[in-house]
Amino acid sequence: MFIRNLLLVFVAYLLIQFIGKVWKFRKVILQQRDAILNQTKEAEKASRQEGEIHIKSKKSSSSKDMDEGTYIDYEEVD
Repeated sequence: MFIRNLLLVFVAYLLIQFIGKVWKFRKVILQQRDAILNQTKEAEKASRQEGEIHIKSKKSSSSKDMDEGTYIDYEEVD
């Protein structure tokens, strides 16, 4: 009976240690991801020149295909 309780306490201790190490590893991975994202944002800001335009658009999840173009009629002005 005593050995069983001692074994349960030891397994609980090992489980807590494992969870702690996984949590630390997760924290390090998230910090590295944030650092990489910050570097790319800074590089993007630094690479922009005056007057340069960047257009970012989100793809719509519409079921229709948008193969049709928009017709624009231009008039010549004298």
